[in-house]
Amino acid sequence: MTIGQKIFYLLEQKHMTQKEFSEKTGIATTTISDWRKKNTNPGSDKIMAICNALEVTPEYLLSGVSEDSDRGRDVDYMVIPKGTDERELIELFNGMGWLDREHLLDYARNLHGKALESHYIDHTKDKSMKKIAEFCDIEVYMDSQFEGTPYIDINYLDDNVSGSMKLKEGTITGNFSKYVRPVIMAWYEEHKSLLLSMWKRKKIETIAAWE
Repeated sequence: MTIGQKIFYLLEQKHMTQKEFSEKTGIATTTISDWRKKNTNPGSDKIMAICNALEVTPEYLLSGVSEDSDRGRDVDYMVIPKGTDERELIELFNGMGWLDREHLLDYARNLHGKALESHYIDHTKDKSMKKIAEFCDIEVYMDSQFEGTPYIDINYLDDNVSGSMKLKEGTITGNFSKYVRPVIMAWYEEHKSLLLSMWKRKKIETIAAWE
């Protein structure tokens, strides 16, 4: 069975149309049809997108070795789309020497460990939270869904401390140090009107750098 034939077999097994497969992979339906009409195989640059759409490993698609077999059980793959931060990070990592790689891994492990020990909020997983400002190692996020009382979330990167502030009252929650709180308050006082306006208009804006 060729790769193309295996793809159509999997499409039938998953009750997936060629149009759905095209939408999942970004491959034109005419190209997909050609695999069957001309009995050809997809290019190597399309294999990972195909595997991701069909939920199989490249080894299974190319050789027929399933994940349940002794050989396939230890194989693990991850599809990382082009143009993403994750892809850029891996490409940069691959271009580094072994010593720079070790330094980067140590830094990442230490950063991850600190985050686990603190109350740091990772807003990258919460798509509704948008970064609106960054100053003095402080990140400020606002909820783009504008739910509830007007507020912002605050992360102090240097200490991995997080908290929030009610925009109308100007009250801060979070274990920020006595040195960081005045900085946050000074920034808030200068931008309070804009922050409340953004919430009222339900429109996220990026606030210019501030020192």
